[in-house]
Amino acid sequence: MSHAEPTDVLPAKQARSRATRDALVRAGKKLCEIKDFDDLSVAEIALAAGCSVGSFYSRFADKDGFFRALVGEAAAHDPVPTPPASDPNQPIDDILAEVIAATLAAYRKRRGLIRATIRRSMVEPALWEPSRKRGQEHADRLVARLSLSSPDDPNLEHRVRFACQMLYGTLNNAVLIAPGPLQLDDENLEPELLRAFRRIIIDP
Repeated sequence: MSHAEPTDVLPAKQARSRATRDALVRAGKKLCEIKDFDDLSVAEIALAAGCSVGSFYSRFADKDGFFRALVGEAAAHDPVPTPPASDPNQPIDDILAEVIAATLAAYRKRRGLIRATIRRSMVEPALWEPSRKRGQEHADRLVARLSLSSPDDPNLEHRVRFACQMLYGTLNNAVLIAPGPLQLDDENLEPELLRAFRRIIIDP
C-alpha cells in the first residue's frame, strides 16, 4: 500500500525551482548591501546566485518583477528595529540607543534597495507601502515600550511618532542624496541621531 505524499512537501522539480528563486532573492539582497539595485544587471544577480540568466527569467518576468520580490521579502522577513517590550525597568536611554543602532544598521545594510524603492515609489507609491507600515509598527512598539516608564505622559505618543519621522526622514535623505554633513557610514551619525532622538522624546 502506498503512502500519500505530504501536502507540504514540494515535488522535486518544484522544490528545485523554489530553491533557485530563493537563491536569486538572497543574492539580490546581498548585492544591495554594496550597490544600488538600479545599477545591477540580471547577469550579475544570476552569477551571484550561482545560476544562469535563463533560470532568472524562468522565475521572474523581468528585473522589475524581481525588484518587487525583493521588497516583499524584506517586508516579510527583515526584523522590525524596535522589539516588543520585555523589561519594564530598562532605562529609556538604553531603549533609545538600541532603536537608533538597529535602525541605522538596517539602513546601512539595505541602502541599495532602499534607494531604489524611494526612487521608484515616486511614480509607483504602492512600493513604499511596506516600508511605511514597518515604520508605523516600529513607532507603535516604541510608544508601548516607553509608556511603561511614563504611563501618565499625555504627549509621549506624539513626540515618539515625530522623532521616528525625523529619524526615517534623515536616513532616507542620507541614502537618496547624501547631502551631509554626516554621511550614512560616518561614525558620528549614530550619536548625533541619538542626541536628536532623545531631545525630541525626553527633553522637549
